Amino acid sequence: MRTPFVTALVLLACGVASGCADRSSRPPGADATPSIPGGPDPIVLRVSRDGGVMSATRYPDLESTLWRSSARVPALARIIAFGAEDGYLAAVDTSGAPVRIDIRLGTVTTSRTDDVAVASSADGGAIYALTTNGEITRYTPSGGDWRFTPTLPAHALYAQTDGSLIVAGAKGDRAIVWRVRPPGQNVTDSLSFDIGGNEATLRKSLGATAGAVGDRVFFGGNEEVIAVRTRDLAKALEVDIGDPVTAIAATPSGDRLFVAIENEELLRVVDRFEEGVKGKITLPGVPRALRMDPLGRVLLARGGADSVYVVSLGSDAVIGVVRSAWRGDLPLVLPDGAIATTRGEDVVFAHPSSLKDMRTVVGGARQFWYTLRWNGFRPRAAGLDQPVQFRTSAPRDSMDYADSAAARGLARDSARRDTATTSSFTVSFAAVLDEKQARQVASRIRVDGETPRITTSDRAGTTLYRVVLGPYPTRADADRVGKASGQSYWIFEGAP
Repeated sequence: MRTPFVTALVLLACGVASGCADRSSRPPGADATPSIPGGPDPIVLRVSRDGGVMSATRYPDLESTLWRSSARVPALARIIAFGAEDGYLAAVDTSGAPVRIDIRLGTVTTSRTDDVAVASSADGGAIYALTTNGEITRYTPSGGDWRFTPTLPAHALYAQTDGSLIVAGAKGDRAIVWRVRPPGQNVTDSLSFDIGGNEATLRKSLGATAGAVGDRVFFGGNEEVIAVRTRDLAKALEVDIGDPVTAIAATPSGDRLFVAIENEELLRVVDRFEEGVKGKITLPGVPRALRMDPLGRVLLARGGADSVYVVSLGSDAVIGVVRSAWRGDLPLVLPDGAIATTRGEDVVFAHPSSLKDMRTVVGGARQFWYTLRWNGFRPRAAGLDQPVQFRTSAPRDSMDYADSAAARGLARDSARRDTATTSSFTVSFAAVLDEKQARQVASRIRVDGETPRITTSDRAGTTLYRVVLGPYPTRADADRVGKASGQSYWIFEGAP
């Protein structure tokens, strides 16, 4: 029997967790919403599956929008990577074209100059693509700036955080892995090994089972699971499974690999340190695809029809089965471990341990879903956007001051703006490396009949394009203009 105090705590927890957002429902007897692990803010991105404006919310509140893209996002097929440092989200649309979304500016860039077969990114900014004609190219925020034609057919790409690219291909019964470092055109490292089977089977295996975690690239070839270290292209693991491999999923640490076998209702568990199969997990049916929880709590396995098997990685046992279509985005493990599944046109959250229905998002299946952990939507302290000021010694006399080049330049700028004797404040909306992108940002802003202008500055030999309005005589005036723009902005003291 619950005491009134315990009952009150339960009601309070349920109320805070659900918030009645998105016309949600919690069936009687459903478990309380699990907690979200600490760390950066849990963010859910959603956009119509037909394309449109992307929105961001802080999970579990799905009604209060934190951000919207300023440009239309095409219909997405899958997300490739997210870079927290620059706020770039790399994706592939339903036509196969690489897409880059700048979450800080809200801009969207889609490259349709090539027919792309495979795409990879490590930071969301630089997107590497293997074109249908066998060429490898790189798309950066400033455009396509590198192309490479490999001497052997390539079938898989793995972008690295150091800017290099690992490429895998097949020739005959041999797998070939090599590294290139853009903008160079030479192969700097390579590895070739025999894993049996024919070339067609090996190519299919590379496309279906390849993946990368940390400093390792892994793939299944015929009946073997191989891992290669990216730093020196040496074999880190080679395990003979004994049966054809159809899918592989690695834990976030890469310590364990879960391997699906052709026509078998089980998963084999490969331990990286013991270098062998160290366990089996029996499934209700044959797994056709695998999807790992980003935090390594559960593994989702695609079964027959709309069946999804949920495997606990803590116990290496099947928790149960949920019903959901298997798409490029869903089913999806949410920040608190709940599993977002499709049910008709709705999205239903399943509890991570009981798999009971927790919440229903009406019409949610008509959207593309993605989660990330990022603090970039938090309000910034005003001092972070102010230029650093250094205390300097006073000039020896007025003549020394007048003769300094910096003083003459400041005097000319001040005279031109008629602000020689007063402080001024400038509103900045963006600082980017591409002039076209800066003009796109400026074209969307109009305050008091005025459109921002583009100014340039040189930083270590690189031209920086700023989108600015002002200067204004007071910070309050500048802040009013920034708010009236409806865009993200920051204010700095002085003229641009």
